Amino acid sequence: MKHARPMVACKARTIITILFALVAILSVSCVLKGQGKETKSAETKPKYATEQKKTQDDAVLTYDISSLQDSASLIIPVIREYNQLGMVNEMKGQRLKMAKTLSIGFSPRQSVQLDSMVTVYVRPDSRNGLARNLVLKPVPDAPETFFLYEKVPIRVSALRPNTFIPLALYGSFWWDSKYKICRFCGEKKLTEENIKESDYFKHSPHYYIIGAIFSDNAARVIPL
Repeated sequence: MKHARPMVACKARTIITILFALVAILSVSCVLKGQGKETKSAETKPKYATEQKKTQDDAVLTYDISSLQDSASLIIPVIREYNQLGMVNEMKGQRLKMAKTLSIGFSPRQSVQLDSMVTVYVRPDSRNGLARNLVLKPVPDAPETFFLYEKVPIRVSALRPNTFIPLALYGSFWWDSKYKICRFCGEKKLTEENIKESDYFKHSPHYYIIGAIFSDNAARVIPL
C-alpha cells in the first residue's frame, strides 16, 4: 500500500498534462475560428437596405378602379421618368376600354438586378395593355455596378377623370457613403399627401411614376 501513492501521483500528473494539452488545443481551435470569422466578414461587396417586405403578392400591383366606370370610358396608361432635376420623359399608351381593375406588373421580378432593363405592364382587367421596356441606371457612387430598383404602390384618396393618377413608384436605390450600403428605405405605401416629402424622392437618383388617365377626352391633363 505504501508503493501505491507514487502511482496515484503519477496518474494525477498525467491527467493534468492531458488536461493542459486539451486546453491548448481548444485555445488554438478558438483562435482559428475567430480568424475565419474575421476573414469572412471582410467582404467588399455592398449590402442592401430596404424596409419593404418581399412577398409573392408584391409581384403585381392591382387597383380597383370600378368607381370611375360611370364618369370615364377610357384608360390611357402613362409612365413618367424622373431624375433629381425633374421629369425627363413621358410615355403614353393607346387608349383602352374602361375596366374594373388595373394591374401593374414588372419583369424580371427580382428587386436586386444585374440587368439594365425591366419591362413594365399596365393592364386593365388582365387584358392586353401598355408594355414598355424601362432603362435602368446603375447606383451612383457604388463601388460596383448594380441596377437596383424597387416598386412602391401609391394609394390614391380619390380617382379623378381627366387627370394623371400616379399609382406606383419604381425607383433606384441610392448609395449611403456613411454606412457603405445601397439603400432604399421609406414608406411601404405612398399617398398623394406624402409623395413629395418621401425619402424616395429626396434621395432616389432615378425613378419612374406609373399611372393612368381616366377620361373620355385626354386633351386636358393636370400634371403631377
